[in-house]
Amino acid sequence: MRMPPRALRHSILTAAAAAVTLVTACKAPQPDAVGSVQVSAQTGTKQAAQLTYDFGDTAYAPPGLEGKRTELKAAVTYPRGLGNGKHPLLMMLHGWADTCSAGDKPVRPQVWPCGKGARPVDNYLGYSYLARALAEKGYIVVSVSANGIQAQEQGQGHIARRALLDKHLEMWQQLAAGKGPLRALKPFTDHVDLNRVGTLGHSRGGGGVIAQVLDSHKRPPGVNIRGALALAPAMNGIDAGKERITRVPIAVVAGTCDAMWDDSKIPLAMAAKNPHARHYSVTGANHNFFNTVWTPGSGPSFASDDVAIENRNLPGGRCKSTNGTGNPRQLKPAEQRQAAIRYVTTFFDKYVR
Repeated sequence: MRMPPRALRHSILTAAAAAVTLVTACKAPQPDAVGSVQVSAQTGTKQAAQLTYDFGDTAYAPPGLEGKRTELKAAVTYPRGLGNGKHPLLMMLHGWADTCSAGDKPVRPQVWPCGKGARPVDNYLGYSYLARALAEKGYIVVSVSANGIQAQEQGQGHIARRALLDKHLEMWQQLAAGKGPLRALKPFTDHVDLNRVGTLGHSRGGGGVIAQVLDSHKRPPGVNIRGALALAPAMNGIDAGKERITRVPIAVVAGTCDAMWDDSKIPLAMAAKNPHARHYSVTGANHNFFNTVWTPGSGPSFASDDVAIENRNLPGGRCKSTNGTGNPRQLKPAEQRQAAIRYVTTFFDKYVR
């Protein structure tokens, strides 16, 4: 495990310090970020580096959240050979889960920002295994935190989530021109391709990426979304009877032991006239194991196997399917994540790369 290249890390953190000074010095609030930006580098792999940018817990008030504010925060996983041409951009969005924890217990009911003695649950880091696999193939991957939305939504969560994705994409579009609130990430300026963008969402995050590619939704100018993939999506307010998805390739991946399997078929009806719409069933997969933070053993103590108690741990390590295909062997977390990597990389390599 190594840090990003020293020269790149120095450039990013130096630029971040300058951006912080600029934001703090302005008397009028910045339109895109209320707080000052913080950029930090994390460990990565031999081929993929990672950093996080964070504008604060109340930096953005998206539509659909009734004026309440949420964070502008994301983990960026990218190829260590960043300077080799332009790279396609992938956005990831997590679903609904516990937002804050105090010690080893979740804070319930949900609140945002987290109160004294509590800290945010890092739901957005649960797809780091996917981000690393994609970065090693040449993608820049941005996994967006949406804790503030999940703690405060009132039935219009899909609107807030797609707006949050649009906001991050807007900032990356500005960065591609060397401008905007993400200018602290200057090394990316000439190496991100906004004409090759893909989106991935899980659970309610899947509903968010579906909402973003609806025919009725106008996306940020200068951004071309070439493919959207939803892992076990929850529609969360989308009117499937009225909305359509015919212009963007879309794939849905869901486990056969996931209670959301039936719902995962809904987007396919919305994309009936889309020749690039596919549904993939992962035999023996549940809902939570796609996210390592939601998985017992790799997540916090309150992470869980979401297959209903009466439907799991059947003889032979089997689970009762929710799509009428019997009782398959339930996949181990590592097996389920390997399946996700195969489906995700194949889809984005076909439509985005």
